[in-house]
Amino acid sequence: MSTVLITGSGRRLGRGLAIEFAKSGWNVIVHYNKSSDKAMETMELLKSYDVNSISFQSDVRDINKFREKFHRITCEFGYPDVLINNAAIYPKQHSLQETDSELWNEVIDTNLKSYFEISKIFSKNALSNSKIINIASMGAFRIWKGRIPYNISKAGVLQLTKALAYELAPTIAVNSVSPGSIEIPDEQPDEELALSGARIPMKRFGSVKDVFDAVYFFATCSNYITGQNISVDGGYNL
Repeated sequence: MSTVLITGSGRRLGRGLAIEFAKSGWNVIVHYNKSSDKAMETMELLKSYDVNSISFQSDVRDINKFREKFHRITCEFGYPDVLINNAAIYPKQHSLQETDSELWNEVIDTNLKSYFEISKIFSKNALSNSKIINIASMGAFRIWKGRIPYNISKAGVLQLTKALAYELAPTIAVNSVSPGSIEIPDEQPDEELALSGARIPMKRFGSVKDVFDAVYFFATCSNYITGQNISVDGGYNL
């Protein structure tokens, strides 16, 4: 039975991916930072499937703590076959003058640097034919007013994916998935993204399952497919 580690899987998209992987018969390592209550809810949901699951807490910006807990978890639970770098933040809008170094560093360190650092930790002892899947965003291709650090971080994820794919071949395949406007159960879509709904050719927002289908493809496909990105946006970028 294969095992997947999903960062930021206590809630929102990460939680949905964890549940879908469990439905598909995968063991799941749930990672979270501040959303401990949601993470425990996620763990309870995973119990309803005939798989093993475990969780751990860590700020992805504190890479030494993450490394320590990762090693402890893998010794107890086994080494994951697939790493999904999903943990990210989406701050409120800030103009250029309002975007200070603290905000810039928080977004870049969470959304981009952590993907690099955690991939480095994972790849050190990963088995042959392991996979890394980075969650990017439609924001990697589009510029949104007041979202400079976010747009830069997600564009960086695409280039990081290609660099890691080149660096880690032939042992590990690295790909990315870029969701568009996604409806999360029990949560209102971001107002800015919601405005794009009328311009989506498929005439609906995406679902967690839509994103999972792309992620699962990369998790299970040949490792000859590497350095690629799939946009899950209903054709919005067309």
